[in-house]
Amino acid sequence: MKTKLLILFVIVLTSFAKAQEMNCGEKEKQLNQYLADNENKKALDLWDQVKLSCPSYSENIYILGNRVLQYQIEIADSKDKESKVNALLQLYSQYDKYFPNNKNGNFEKRAIALYTYKVGTSEDLYSYLNQAFEKEKGTFSNSQALYTYFEMYFSKYKENQSATSLETLLDKYCAVSSLVSSNSRKFPFKKEEYHRVSLGLDLLMQNILTKENIIPYSQKKLETNSNDTSWLEATAKALSLQCKNSPVFGSVATKLDNATPTPTSAYYLATYYLNTGSQDKAIEFYKKSAELATDPLEKATTYYSIATILSGSDKATAEKMVLNALENNPSNGRYYIFLANLYANSVNECGTNVNERKAIFKLASNTALKAILVEPRLKPTADAMSAEYLKKAILDGDSKVKSVKIGCWIQQTIQF
Repeated sequence: MKTKLLILFVIVLTSFAKAQEMNCGEKEKQLNQYLADNENKKALDLWDQVKLSCPSYSENIYILGNRVLQYQIEIADSKDKESKVNALLQLYSQYDKYFPNNKNGNFEKRAIALYTYKVGTSEDLYSYLNQAFEKEKGTFSNSQALYTYFEMYFSKYKENQSATSLETLLDKYCAVSSLVSSNSRKFPFKKEEYHRVSLGLDLLMQNILTKENIIPYSQKKLETNSNDTSWLEATAKALSLQCKNSPVFGSVATKLDNATPTPTSAYYLATYYLNTGSQDKAIEFYKKSAELATDPLEKATTYYSIATILSGSDKATAEKMVLNALENNPSNGRYYIFLANLYANSVNECGTNVNERKAIFKLASNTALKAILVEPRLKPTADAMSAEYLKKAILDGDSKVKSVKIGCWIQQTIQF
C-alpha cells in the first residue's frame, strides 16, 4: 500500500512539474508578445508573476524582465526612479541566484544602472564594479565602467596610500589596462572608445608611471610574469611612455613579441631599438608591425613613421614607405606634403644638371598640390609650398625642353 501511495505521489508531482513548466513556457511567450506589442503595463504585471512562479525556468525570462524594468525606469518620475532601479537590481540578483554560471555580466549591469540613473552610494557603485572585475572579467566591457572603476580605485589609493602599496596599484593598472586592450581587439568597432579609456588611465597615472617607479616594478615582476602576455602587454605599454631606452623595456617587449607577435608588440620593439641607437633593427620591427596590422590606418601610421626616420638617410625607401602609407590611407594629405619635401630635398643628390634640378622642383610642386585634392584644409600650406618650389622650376624663356627624365631613386619623367 505504501509503495502504491509513493508511486501515486511521484506521478502527481511529475504531472504538476510538467504543468508548471508548460505554464512558465506560455508565460514567457506571452511576456515576449506584450513587449513586442508595447503592452508595457501588462508586461509589468506578468513579470511580477513570472519572477515568483518561474524563477528557474529559463535565462530568457530575465532578459525579457530586464526590458520590462528598463522601460519602467525610463518613464518613472524622479521620486520613483530609485525604487524602479532597485527592482532592476533585484532582477540581476535573482538571475545570478538561479543561473549562477550565466554570462550576462550582471555585476557590471548593476554598476551601470547606478551610474546611469544616479542612485545608490559610491560604495555600492565601487562594490559592483570591483565584483564585475574580479568575477566577470570575461564580460566586463563597458568602456565608461572600466574607466570609472580604475578612477575610483585610484582615488582610494590617493586617499589612503598606506593601505595599498605602490606595487599593488601598478598591478591593478596593468590588469585594467590589459582588459581595455583585450576588449579593443574583441570589439574593434569600439576601438576609439577603448583608446580614450587607455589615454585616461595613463593620464591618471602620469605621476606614478615614472622611471623611478615603473622600471623597478618591471624588473621585480618580470620573471614571475614572463609567460603572462596580459601583464607583458600592459607593462610594455607603461614602459613605452617614459622608459623607451630602458633595457627592461626591451626585455618585456621581446618576451611579448616572442609569445604573441602583434602589431603592437613589434611596434614596442621598434620604439626600443630606435631609442637605443639601433636604427636598422627599429626599421625591421616597424615593418613587421605594419605587415601584422589589419587596420589600414594603423598600417599607414607605421609606414609613415618609417618614412620619417629614413627621410635623411634613405630617400628611396622613405618614398616607398610613404607611398605604402598613402595606399592604406589615401585621404591623408600630409603624406603628400612629406613626399613633396622629400623630392625637394633631393635636388643636390639627384639633379645632375640645371634642367633635372628644375624638374625635381616641378615634381615637388605638383606633389604638394595633390594634398589639397584629398585634404582641402591643407590648401594654404600646400599652395605656399607649391609656389615656392615652382619659382625654382621655371625654365629659361627660350628653352625648348618639354620634359625631363629624372634618374637616381626618383625615376620619373616630368612634363613642363
